[in-house]
Amino acid sequence: MDDSTHQTEKAVLSQLRAQSGLTPFRRWMPFLFLMAAMAYGLLASLLQAPENPLSALSQVDSPEPASQSSRIVQIDYLVAPLEQVIEDENWRQKNWQAAPSENSGIGYYNGPVTFKVTVENPGATNAEQWVLVSAPYIDRLRPAILDENGAFQRLRDMGDLYPFGNRLISLPPWIWPVSLPAGTTTLLFEVQNAGPTLLPISILEPDKVVSDIAGTMTWKAFITGLLVFALLLNLSFMMKFRLPGLAWLGVLTLSVIHVQLVMEGFGLWLIWPDFPEINALLNISLCLCLISLCQITPNFIQVSRLPRLLLNAASVLGLLHLLAMPLRLPLLGQDSFLILALTGGSMILALTLKQARHEVYARYFALSLLFILLGTVISAARTVGWVPVNSFTDSAFFIGAAAASLILTSGIGRQILEERKKRLASDIRARQEQTLRSHVEQNYKQLLKTHSVTGKPNRAMLEESLDQLDSHQQPYTVAMIQLSRFNEIEQALGYRTAEDLLRSYLWELDGFLKRIMGDQLIMIDGYALASIDTSNHAFAFFHSDAPDTYPEKLKTLMSWLGENFREGRFSLSWSSSVGIAHAPEHGVDASDILSSAGFAALDTHQPLTVYDPAIADWQYQQQMLMLDIEEALGNGCIWLEYQPTVRIQDAHIASLEALIRWQHPDFGTVAPDRWIPLAEQVGMIHHVTLWVVDRVCEDMSALKARHGDHIAVAVNISANDLTHPDFVEKVKAIVQHHGAQPSDLILEITETAMMADTALAKVVIRTLSQSGFRIAVDDFGTGHSSLGTLATFELDELKIDRSFLSDILTQPARQRIFRAALDLGEALDLDVVVEGVEEEAIAAWLQQFPGLYGQGYYWGRPEQLKT
Repeated sequence: MDDSTHQTEKAVLSQLRAQSGLTPFRRWMPFLFLMAAMAYGLLASLLQAPENPLSALSQVDSPEPASQSSRIVQIDYLVAPLEQVIEDENWRQKNWQAAPSENSGIGYYNGPVTFKVTVENPGATNAEQWVLVSAPYIDRLRPAILDENGAFQRLRDMGDLYPFGNRLISLPPWIWPVSLPAGTTTLLFEVQNAGPTLLPISILEPDKVVSDIAGTMTWKAFITGLLVFALLLNLSFMMKFRLPGLAWLGVLTLSVIHVQLVMEGFGLWLIWPDFPEINALLNISLCLCLISLCQITPNFIQVSRLPRLLLNAASVLGLLHLLAMPLRLPLLGQDSFLILALTGGSMILALTLKQARHEVYARYFALSLLFILLGTVISAARTVGWVPVNSFTDSAFFIGAAAASLILTSGIGRQILEERKKRLASDIRARQEQTLRSHVEQNYKQLLKTHSVTGKPNRAMLEESLDQLDSHQQPYTVAMIQLSRFNEIEQALGYRTAEDLLRSYLWELDGFLKRIMGDQLIMIDGYALASIDTSNHAFAFFHSDAPDTYPEKLKTLMSWLGENFREGRFSLSWSSSVGIAHAPEHGVDASDILSSAGFAALDTHQPLTVYDPAIADWQYQQQMLMLDIEEALGNGCIWLEYQPTVRIQDAHIASLEALIRWQHPDFGTVAPDRWIPLAEQVGMIHHVTLWVVDRVCEDMSALKARHGDHIAVAVNISANDLTHPDFVEKVKAIVQHHGAQPSDLILEITETAMMADTALAKVVIRTLSQSGFRIAVDDFGTGHSSLGTLATFELDELKIDRSFLSDILTQPARQRIFRAALDLGEALDLDVVVEGVEEEAIAAWLQQFPGLYGQGYYWGRPEQLKT
């Protein structure tokens, strides 16, 4: 089943649930509408009852069978009443129109139509026959027969407007026993009907009439029984699920049953023989079929707004016909209703076929509509002479509607079955959830108290145990053990193995703490140790009674923690560090004490650290600085200053270096070496570098205006920038955005950064160089680069670190090292810049080297660009 079918089923089932709370009035509204329509039709039929209904006659005996059957030779019709035809002797004239066949309709007429039937008796004597008109739904039939004297004798008027007792033969069709003389005989029948005008007449022997009627009645009664079963099933569904769609399906089924009882004459024959007014409700039932079908559609398939409006419009037009047809108003009869029904049915069929490919319930609906439309078309064709009138064509609409009702009922049954399955699955899930909830409730306290991985008491339990103590009366110490390598071990061995090893290790540590700490240990729900998370675990102990003993015990603990942990085939070190915090000195409550111990455990320079408030403040400031970087870049607290790089021989400014400055609102001036290394660690430095490049490019036009078009600006690049996948593209995009040139920037990369990943550094530097950027090696001489490796980079400038100038005027050895560095730059064809020149004597000494560049306070301090 595809996704759209699944979604449609969900929509149908949701509708079943959503509408299960309908009010009784809304639930029964379709049936109330049915009752109101029928009451209106009865009232209209009573007001238009026949003026002179005939009295009941005694039963007529069956005539003797004729030796030879008579046959109908010709049927003609004239649009005129019977009295006029007889009085004016129109039956002798030739202006009669031939009927399409002996059993076909001629269309819809508002007034009476007289049929002339020519019958031939091939025998030599009178033939006693039954004249049978198999259309029990005709409103009025007025027959006459031409006797031997050339005069017409009137026969009994019949029609479904009269009680059943007025019939000559107690069978559903209209039957007249007649005696046909030898030769030809003329019969006249005036037909007046609110529906189609037709005369399905036949001349039969009495015994054959009974056998034919019995066979037809049998299969039609079977279909009626199926419809009654479908109706009862729909009513039971409606009572249980309270859906208006089911109610409208019930109205459709009831209407179809009534139509069939009228069309076949079963109702007047068996159910309401003394109330022919019920037959006049045929037009009401036909209109109800269309209205109910339009109302079923949006309850059975998904319908958008416009089709819903069209369906409601068709229902309104059907209601207008329902009100008009009992009153026999012009232009609103069965003929116009037939056009409306075919149009509305075709529209609904188009809607369902559009969804039938993807929605299983639309297929049910489309198939049912095909049956209804097929039956309607056949019924319509018989009224205009396109198909003969017989028991099948008379019941075509009934058969199609019956099949449609059964198909829709089976579709509803499938919906109900799937709803049952859904509810059963929901009940199963509800029971499973209830079982799980009970299990969780049973272990609720345990879940709240313990860590999910280690099974040890969690932080909440530790804090609860410590908060019960008065630290002023009973001073205690909290030790936080940080297992620094847990994440590394987890990545190497997998989380299951790492967690199993952790649980074993903590079990041994818990027992060890109980042995060495003794009564000083503060127990936490029966355990010595609590788990803050998988890497941090804490314990607490009293230290007031023996203040000199706990350092020795901690030393013993540190020795135990320093040993490798052995479990099975594994032998590993957790790289433990311990932080110590005392109560009440280091916190007002257990939460503060734990935080203080955690701060102390972060110190990786020594295995055991006692909490120092000054260090904690420094760590806090570092954390706050990292949180404030992004805001400072945008609010002006961070800015750039430019320091000149000069040609030493003439002090001409050759380039500038962009240096970042930060004035924090709480911590004052923050030196770059205080926060830039941390920004590299936490991954913020890339954002800072891009900000510097953007600001330099923004200032470039002003810098060139002040120092000349030759000026270039050096920007420091971090090792993390080289590893960023789109660093080059972002820098090029920034330069292009500001209209600058790549040659306007000198990207300074430290020697250490280049050596961290030489292969990657070579690729990035080569790409930057080929893009037009100048590349400089910064702080040369502070790292451990290989001269051979350095020669493989595409460089433009070598910046010698300030440390080379220390005591250079007095120590020949340093002078020789400095000259070697200059020779290296010359060998690599690089511009050489000496950093940190602050004294006049050193500047004068450096003038002996032609082409050398210098940077330092001697030539100029960093300054902010004045705009």
